[in-house]
Amino acid sequence: MKKGVSIVLFSIVLLLIFGLASVMAQSDSNVTTGTTTSTSEGSKKAEQCLADLVKNKDSADLSLQEAVFATLAIGLKKNLDDKIKSEESAGCWPKSACTIRDTAQVMLAYDRIGRSTKDAEKWLTQRNGSTTELKWFLEIDIENSVASQCTLNYDGSDKKIKIGDDMKITGSAGTCFSLSSSGYWLEVKSNCFDKNITISCDQDFITSTLYQRSSGGTVYVSADTHSASSLGTTQEEVRSKCFKIGATCDYEGSLWAALALDKADKEIRNYLPYLLALADTNQKYFPDAFLYVLTGGDDHYSEVVQNQKQGKFWQITGSPYNRYYDTSLAMLALSRISSTELENARNYLLSIQTKEGCWNNNNIRDTGFILYGGWPKTVAAETRESSAALCEAASYFCGAKFACLDSGGKMVDGYECTNFGDSCCSVKVQEETCEQKSGILCSSTQECSGKEISSSDGSCCLSACQEVQVENTCEIAGATTCRFSCEAGESANGESCGGTGKICCQLVEKSGSLLWLWILLIILVILAVLGIIYKDKVRVWVYKFRKKAVTTPITRTARPISAQPLRPVPFGALLRQPMGRPLPQPITRPMTPKEREMEDTLRKLRDMGR
Repeated sequence: MKKGVSIVLFSIVLLLIFGLASVMAQSDSNVTTGTTTSTSEGSKKAEQCLADLVKNKDSADLSLQEAVFATLAIGLKKNLDDKIKSEESAGCWPKSACTIRDTAQVMLAYDRIGRSTKDAEKWLTQRNGSTTELKWFLEIDIENSVASQCTLNYDGSDKKIKIGDDMKITGSAGTCFSLSSSGYWLEVKSNCFDKNITISCDQDFITSTLYQRSSGGTVYVSADTHSASSLGTTQEEVRSKCFKIGATCDYEGSLWAALALDKADKEIRNYLPYLLALADTNQKYFPDAFLYVLTGGDDHYSEVVQNQKQGKFWQITGSPYNRYYDTSLAMLALSRISSTELENARNYLLSIQTKEGCWNNNNIRDTGFILYGGWPKTVAAETRESSAALCEAASYFCGAKFACLDSGGKMVDGYECTNFGDSCCSVKVQEETCEQKSGILCSSTQECSGKEISSSDGSCCLSACQEVQVENTCEIAGATTCRFSCEAGESANGESCGGTGKICCQLVEKSGSLLWLWILLIILVILAVLGIIYKDKVRVWVYKFRKKAVTTPITRTARPISAQPLRPVPFGALLRQPMGRPLPQPITRPMTPKEREMEDTLRKLRDMGR
């Protein structure tokens, strides 16, 4: 019996341990997704999380930014659409005070769901104007560096100038020009922007336009140059545009407006000089991410990949946003190419998803932007108002617009490409490998010490690879700090404390705390072990507790015996009893229920003591 009781108690203990362990494992899995899940599973989980976040929200409970970026990620939803429509004011957003940035972002969202963007395009183009923040120059280069005489024609009249064999200019070029301080260029006055200028020289020559910030600095050469033989002609025109609020150029707004117009296959070349020349003074807006999408330039690609922190994310110094926003911009720029930096960022983001699958404490805007930038895809037909055929399904090719034109291709309208910034091209754009570009591929734990360019097999380093320097990145959303050991109510979140030997501690969500489960498990194990050791005493204690039993002898009050004398039974009567029937027994008083229980208890105790 003792052995059987021990086995039963031991089985109960095991069941309790395994049951609690299962609960704790399940709870722990709900606190964080610390292990990296697959890209496909992680992005699907994020999409579902975002859909759940916005599903039950009224349009009034959403901000315009939340509605726009959620639409970019998951397509047309009624409450998101209602919010965007409620903020419209004659083709611009938000209605309280329309901005270039918000209107351009809504234009991207409308393009995403197949809705007409004409009203937004019209409002944006009405806000463009010539910028006064740039100085423009006309350069005339004589081949073989020989002296020449040239004629400039504009406003219906000719202006004569001479160019010496040292390439310096003399003579008067009229009211539209003044001689630059170096003497090699003609500075174009702002009142002559947008005028067509015809140039002719008596020697073979090349013409181009140059520009720089009004305050000085780097001089940029326009992408277009023109050449002509002796007595031939070239034409130049200064078109320097930006998007303005009032009389002032809006740099961030111009970045987004150029991006939206480019996505809609509109001409954006006139805005590039302003965006390029003022990029250095507007680094907080991460202009290189936009400019790489717009131009595909290697310099901008290099700046984007070299700004990645820890090989994980982007966080631009002075940014008005956060690391999730800046990382989304970078991924948007890199989404069309194979890139180690892009894959590293995706894996990092998947490792810090919330238990529901979103990011930044289930922030709608940030989750939507991350999905749009990191996992771009064509929105399903049911989440669009009109459908467009996929470019590659129609036997065309997707690629950067300028790369397509440089490869001799033509843009094909009416077809859609999955990757942001790609356009449908009539020819396949072939990009060289890193080896063909005389570069090397750095590993995921290394970074390039110099310039990087894009290649068909990823980021291509033109200098040397070096190990990534550890930085203090203990800045993840939530209450975090660096300590040598985390305090009660905190857990390590895996971020770096910059090689200080400390760990990054983050407050644990109350709903995910497992301390009480561990305490309960320990108490139960101790009680079970004590129960096995002192099982006999436990039985007596349990009985005394439940039945309020006592172990002192029970005394009964004596009852009087009848005074009637006993009469003997005649011997003959005994002989006359039928065979097989019991003899008459003395009559005894029946036991009360309490006495019967006591008797049973004493009998059991006697048996246990044998």
